[in-house]
Amino acid sequence: MKNIQSPRTGLRVRCEKGVEPSVRQSCLDFAAWLRLKMKFPIRVVVYLKKAYQIKAIDKEMVSATFFGPYDKNVEPFIRVATGDYEELVLEIGEENAIYAILNCMAHEIIHYLQWLKDPNFDVEMAEVEADSGSIKLVDEFYGYDFINEIIERQKVWTIQNNEGIPTTSSDREESMPFWSSKLRTENVIKSVPVYHDYQVLEMSFETFKNVWLPRLDKDGLYIAANLSGESLVGNDWRPEELLEQIQFKLDDD
Repeated sequence: MKNIQSPRTGLRVRCEKGVEPSVRQSCLDFAAWLRLKMKFPIRVVVYLKKAYQIKAIDKEMVSATFFGPYDKNVEPFIRVATGDYEELVLEIGEENAIYAILNCMAHEIIHYLQWLKDPNFDVEMAEVEADSGSIKLVDEFYGYDFINEIIERQKVWTIQNNEGIPTTSSDREESMPFWSSKLRTENVIKSVPVYHDYQVLEMSFETFKNVWLPRLDKDGLYIAANLSGESLVGNDWRPEELLEQIQFKLDDD
C-alpha cells in the first residue's frame, strides 16, 4: 500500500506469471472497455493471480477480493484467482470459463464503486448489488465485443434448421440470435440441447448490416448477441441501436 498526497486515477491490470494468456487478454479487453464506460477517480489495480483461490481479509478463501482502505490516500486493489480456468473449460466450456472470471472481476469493480461512495458501505447489501451489477457489466461488455469482432472479421453467424432461424424471448421481447465467431456459434449448438439439430449459417457483415438489421427492425425483433452457455447469456440490441453503434465504430476507425 502506497501513501500518496494526490490520488492517482485509472484502472490497471497486473498479471502474474503463469496466468492463461486467453484469460489475461480477456481481462485486459474488459478493463479497456470499463475505462470507456466509467471513471476511476482513485487508481485501482486488478491483480490476476494464478492461484485457485485467494485469502480474503477475514481469512476466507474466495475467487476474488477487493481491498478498500478507510483512508482514500491509500490506493485500493482487487485480486482475482484464475487457477481453476482449465478445470472450468472442461466443465462448462471456454466461453463460460472466461465469463466466470470476468464476472468475478466485475463483482469487485462494483465493490470499488461502492467504496468510492462510502468506505463504510454495508457489506450484506453491497453483495446483493454486486451480484446483479457484475452480470449486467459483463453482458454489456459482450455486446461491445460483438461489434468489434463482426467489423474485424467482416462476417456474422447465426443458426438454422429446416424451420429456419430460431427466436428467443426475454422480458417480453423477441430476439433472433447472432454471433461474432463461428466457434461461439458451434459451442452454443453443442451446449444447448434444443439447438442440437441446428447448423451454422454464415453471412457477410455487409449483408447483416444492410439487409438483416433493417428487416429485423421492421419486424420488431431484437438482436441477441453472442449468447453463451445453457442459459443463453448475452446482450440484446434493438436493430436501430446496434446499427448506430456499428456506424459510430466505423466512423471512429
